Amino acid sequence: MSRKPAGGHRRQRLIVVSNRAPVEVERTDAGLDTRRTVGGLATALDDVLRDRGGLWIAWAGADAPDVLRPATTGLGYPIRSARLRPEDVDNFYGGFANQVLWPLCHIFPERCRFEEAFWPAYRDANGLFANLVAAEASPGDLVWVNDFHLSLVPAALRALDLGVRIGMFWHIPFPPPAVFGVCPWRAELLAGLLGGDLVAFQTEADVRNFLACVRDFLGLVVDEHLPRVRFGGRDVLVGDLPVGVDVARFRREAASAPAMAEAQTLRATLGTERVLLAVDRLDYTKGIIERLLGFERFLESSREWQGRVSLVQITAPSRFRIPQYRAMKQTIDETVGRITGRFTAHGRSPLVYLYNAFDHEHLAAYYRAADVALVTPLRDGMNLVAKEYVASQAGGDGVLVLSEFAGAACELREAVLVNPYEPDGIARQIRAALELPADERRERMAALLQRVTTRDVHWWTTAFLMLLSGHPDGPHAPTPVTP
Repeated sequence: MSRKPAGGHRRQRLIVVSNRAPVEVERTDAGLDTRRTVGGLATALDDVLRDRGGLWIAWAGADAPDVLRPATTGLGYPIRSARLRPEDVDNFYGGFANQVLWPLCHIFPERCRFEEAFWPAYRDANGLFANLVAAEASPGDLVWVNDFHLSLVPAALRALDLGVRIGMFWHIPFPPPAVFGVCPWRAELLAGLLGGDLVAFQTEADVRNFLACVRDFLGLVVDEHLPRVRFGGRDVLVGDLPVGVDVARFRREAASAPAMAEAQTLRATLGTERVLLAVDRLDYTKGIIERLLGFERFLESSREWQGRVSLVQITAPSRFRIPQYRAMKQTIDETVGRITGRFTAHGRSPLVYLYNAFDHEHLAAYYRAADVALVTPLRDGMNLVAKEYVASQAGGDGVLVLSEFAGAACELREAVLVNPYEPDGIARQIRAALELPADERRERMAALLQRVTTRDVHWWTTAFLMLLSGHPDGPHAPTPVTP
C-alpha cells in the first residue's frame, strides 16, 4: 500500500506510529472480530488522521491481517499491522516497555526487571516498526511516533534518510538523571529519541529532566531558550505540549438524554447524598490501593458522612499477564472487601467496585453523576480522566480532587490537590471537597473548564503538527525552560 509520488510530485501525509492500534483484532468462531480500543491516544489522533489523510502503523493483535482497510474498521484511514510474535510481545511490550521503562519513568526503579531477553526484543521490535514506516513513507510526509515503546524508531528512520519529518511524543513522565541513569541502555534510548526533528513531552518538568539526561549521559550542548539540542549536525526541537481531550464531545455526551437518564438511575441506585467517582486502568502508578485506604480513613474519621456518601471505583483491566498486576488486583479485591464489610449498613454499601472498561458514552454518564472525582495517581504523565471529568461538568459544580504528581496538576490549579501517598491527606481532601460551598464549587469548575477548553485535543494536535512541520516560532511554540 505504499504511495510513492509519481513524476517527482511531492505529497505530504501524516503517518502515525504507535505500539497499540485504535482497533484490536481477535479471531472468533465466526471469523475475525474488529473492535475499537478504549484509550486517550486512539481518541486524540483519530480525528486529525481522518482530516489530514494518511495511515496508522501499529500492532493490532496476533490475528490482524497486514492491512486493515477502512471498510473493515469503520475508520477513515488504513492501518498497517506490525507482525509481532507472541515472544516478541512478551519481551518487547510486556518486558522492556512495561517492566523497565514504565516503572523507571514513573520513578519506581525498584520494580524494574533487567532481563537478558528484554533489550534485544525491544531493539528488534523498534527496527520492525521503522521498516514498516520506510515501506509506506514518501518524501515530505510527517511521521508522528508515539511513546516509550518506540523510542528507537526516530533514529532508525533518520538513518534510512527517507526525506520525512519525524516527531516523537513521549506521553508518560520523563525522570531525572538520578533515576533514568539506572537503565543500562540510557544512551541508546536518548540517541534514539534525538533522531527526530521534534521531541515533545507533557510538562515543563519532563522537558527539564530530558535535557538534563541529554547533558549528563550524551554530553551534548542544550539551548534552553527554545529549547533545542544540537545532535548529529542537526537542531532537535524540544517542547512541552500537554495532551487535551475532546471537550465538545464530552460536553455533548454528558448532556445527552441517555447520559442524564443513566446518571439519575445511578444516583438512585446508590441512594446516597453525594457520589464520588474514580476511573483508572489497573496499574500500580494509579494509586488505587492508596486511594481506597484514604477513603477508608475518611469513613473512619468522618462518621457524620457514613451512609451519606458512596465511592464508585471503575478499574479497567490491564497487563494481566504480568505477575505484579495480578497480585495488585488481589490486594485491591481484598481492600474493597474489607471496606464494604466494615461500613455497609442497612444493606447499603459505601463502595461500588467495577472491574470493567467503559466506553465514552457510559463514562460520560458516570462523570455527570459524580459530585467529586478522585484522580489520585502516584505519578502520571497527564491523566485525561481529570480533563474528561471537567469537560463533562459544563454548567455544573462538581469538584476535582487531583494528585500533585499528575501532569494535569500543572494546568488544573483550581482542583483540590492532594498527596496520594498520605491516607490522612486523602481523607482530609475528600472531606474538603464535599464541604466546599456551592458558589466556590461553581467558580473552581468554571475556571477548570476554561483551561481544558483552551487547550483541548485539537489544540494539542495542531500545536504538535505545526512544530513538526517546521514552524517553531508559531503561536504554539514551546516556552523556554526554567533552569
